Amino acid sequence: MGITMEQIDEIRKRTNCSYQEAKELLDQHDGDLIEAVIAFEKKHGHKSKHHSYSSDKNHRLGKKVKELLQKGFVTRLIIEKEESTVLNVPVNILLLVMFITMPVFWLYIILSITIYLMGYKIRIKKEEGEEVNINDIVDGIGSKVRTAAEQMREKPGEKEGNNPKNNSKDTGKKDDYNEVTVE
Repeated sequence: MGITMEQIDEIRKRTNCSYQEAKELLDQHDGDLIEAVIAFEKKHGHKSKHHSYSSDKNHRLGKKVKELLQKGFVTRLIIEKEESTVLNVPVNILLLVMFITMPVFWLYIILSITIYLMGYKIRIKKEEGEEVNINDIVDGIGSKVRTAAEQMREKPGEKEGNNPKNNSKDTGKKDDYNEVTVE
């Protein structure tokens, strides 16, 4: 019995194998499609390579998206003023609103700065109850910047009595050096 192109196409469609492999499988099993497919599955595993790869990839992607969405609904942005909550929304809702109103994104930056300057407490509460206090982070960055700026203003040689232009004679003292380190 001869092997037809339809049989080869059917094997390839069901197993995603090459023409050569499909023909060899059909030759080995005297044109029996079912036996050829079973032999392919035994040799390569239950599912074909293409189907298995895309199915697993889609499953993993779907699982990651589901976990990310769950985490976004549990994680919340909280804005408080004097121990009363002004805003308490899931991060997913906040991101959705920001995505929809993307053309006025700069407005969110101005609004965030204004809220911070007005003394509101901004924090992010994670799933495990861990909190990230945005105000503390901004205050920490601000204090480091202020400290660095103050140290840079105090350049060596510009202090009174330490200016080489004012001291024409050598006093025998070693030059003082200021060092600025920003961590």
